[in-house]
Formats: sequence, C-alpha cells, structure tokens
Amino acid sequence: VDGARLSFNPTLVAPFLAPGYFVTPKIGVRYADYHLTHTAAGQPEKQSVSLPWMSVDGGLIFERGVNWFGESLTQTLEPRLFYVYAPHRNQSQMPLFDTAVSDFNYAQIFTENRFAGGDRFGDANQITVAASSRILTPTGEEMLRASVGQRYYFSDERVGLTPAAVLRTRGQSDLLASIGGRPARNFSFDSAVQYNPQLSR
Repeated sequence: VDGARLSFNPTLVAPFLAPGYFVTPKIGVRYADYHLTHTAAGQPEKQSVSLPWMSVDGGLIFERGVNWFGESLTQTLEPRLFYVYAPHRNQSQMPLFDTAVSDFNYAQIFTENRFAGGDRFGDANQITVAASSRILTPTGEEMLRASVGQRYYFSDERVGLTPAAVLRTRGQSDLLASIGGRPARNFSFDSAVQYNPQLSR
C-alpha cells in the first residue's frame, strides 16, 4: 500500500507542581487522514480517524534524613499514579507505515499510547500504580534508586496492530521492578526484572 498520511495530535497540559507533589492533567485529540493507492481488496483509498484521549499523572514526594556510614543523606519515597482513558476507534483498515507495539518497560507504562508511530492509537482505560525510593547525597546526586510499578486495566483491549493480532484480556500487566545507582564516582549499576503473575515466572 502506498499513500499519504496527514496527522495531528494537539495536546493541552496543565501541570500543578509543588515541592511535595505534582499533578499533570492532559487532554488531546489524535487525528489521522489517509489518501492511499494500491490498496488491498476491500480497503478504502480515503479514510480518517479522530480519537480524543485524556490522562492524569500525579505523585507525592516524601523526604527524610538518614545517616549511612557517618554521612548525612536524604531518602525519598515517591508514590505515583497515572490514569489514561482513550475510547475505541476501529483502525483495522488503516495501513502500517511506521508503527509497532512499544516495548513494555518502566518508561512505557507512563505513556498514553501503547503503539510507537503514527498509524495506531490504542484504546485505554487503565491506571499505573508505582513507587520509587531514592538515596540522595547532600549535593542532590542520586546514589541509589529502587522502583516498582504495575498497570491495571479496567477494560479489554480492542485495537491491535493488525486484525489478526492477539488482544490482551488480562486485568493487569506484568510487574516491573528495578534498582540502580552510583555508589561511587566511577561506578554505577542498573538492574531490572519483569515478573508475570499469571505464569508465576
């Protein structure tokens, strides 16, 4: 399939920031318009989709002083919630010019769209629950960081990359956890684990 795609994703963001918390509501509309040639049988040459979406990202930041090996440090506890809603729009007839399913990782569970590219926008009614804790030096450098997070779904998935794609029906994602940091000037480390509670693996 050949053709031209015109797409817009206007977004309105209104962050509320303070030393101990943040709340970031966001609304947007994803619009895509296609003019195609050499289409498959039954695939329209002209088609478009308009999809409104919204998200709310919020978190708290708690701090306390700790003493490690005679050094005064700061420990944080940072719980975070991220909610996304996007209604279902049928996109099964639209071509795939530059789109794939995003890798599932800690950064991806705080995004509105599970696809990377401009040809798909996934339906969503989900919340991500996460928490991080950090150890900071007196100058604010991060010495140690630990994070854990999981996404919970309130409805089954309906938009797939292709019409034959297997859609998610589970109510929760895999659990993600990581630990990393820079305990010395010339040494840093980072590790992560992804746990599937359905398979216990």
